[in-house]
Amino acid sequence: MLMAFANALILFYGMAKVLYLTYDGMTDPLGQAQIWPYLSRLRDRGHSITIVSFEKQVGEERLAAQRAQLQSAGISWKSFPYHKQPAIFSTLWDLWRMRQVASRILREEKFDIVHARSYLPAIVGFVLRRVYKIKLVFDARGFWIDERIE
Repeated sequence: MLMAFANALILFYGMAKVLYLTYDGMTDPLGQAQIWPYLSRLRDRGHSITIVSFEKQVGEERLAAQRAQLQSAGISWKSFPYHKQPAIFSTLWDLWRMRQVASRILREEKFDIVHARSYLPAIVGFVLRRVYKIKLVFDARGFWIDERIE
């Protein structure tokens, strides 16, 4: 799957500049097991990657170690605190924040693609696609309700 996506990027864009949106944290086990290997391989293939993620409270030391890992791989990372309470409003706040940050990034730099990992970042991605006329990759990963149950 990664090879197909990377080859499609090269075919259509050469070396693409990708803004990667994820509601999963890079410090989460999922971020380490799935997102990090995927994006580091894309970076190894010459693509420029900027990540916007929301991090659960893990401490400054863990955040600094993750930032160093990404920085050494040449991946830019904008991390923000994940809000859990109050349930619905905290998610809406985080999505609004993701849209604000991603919009600022897109105004400051030219990107070829916005890659939204899962459904909530895809909401932001669809808004960005419409406003900035940018290509969007929606990486569904599963059914939204299943993701919430897990």
